[in-house]
Amino acid sequence: MKFRDVIFRFAILGSFLLSGICFSQITNHQFEELENLQKSEPRNVIIFIKTYWCHYCKVLENTTFKNQKVFKIINQNFYFIQFNAEEKRDINFAGKIFRYKPTGTNTGIHKLAETLTEGKTTYPSLIILNPQNEIIFQFNGYLKSSEFLEILDKIKP
Repeated sequence: MKFRDVIFRFAILGSFLLSGICFSQITNHQFEELENLQKSEPRNVIIFIKTYWCHYCKVLENTTFKNQKVFKIINQNFYFIQFNAEEKRDINFAGKIFRYKPTGTNTGIHKLAETLTEGKTTYPSLIILNPQNEIIFQFNGYLKSSEFLEILDKIKP
């Protein structure tokens, strides 16, 4: 094997290893998993309520949630749920079944998003629940990484 081939193989291997570091992300859970997760290891839950058409939701996803410090703190200390407020499937959460509620021909909102935002649904919304599913923090709008880190530092165990 030539020296050039060895260097090329190391370069390929290195790029694969680095891509895993650069593209780390927050572990996303489903509402239906929370009961079992909380039994094994109680944690606060961060719920990111969004829609696919929301510009600020995408900015939050691509900046704040991609911040290395943010996703490390979330993955180590919280459960995270990314929730599309226009989800059409029924969701069983906290002993209740929540359903999609049409509001027009091609529009609607999931009743769980409406419940979690206490009827004041805007996008994006961040809700933090304690292990007993009680709201301990609520914010509607975009947060910079630095702002979100301050909040996480105050709430994390």
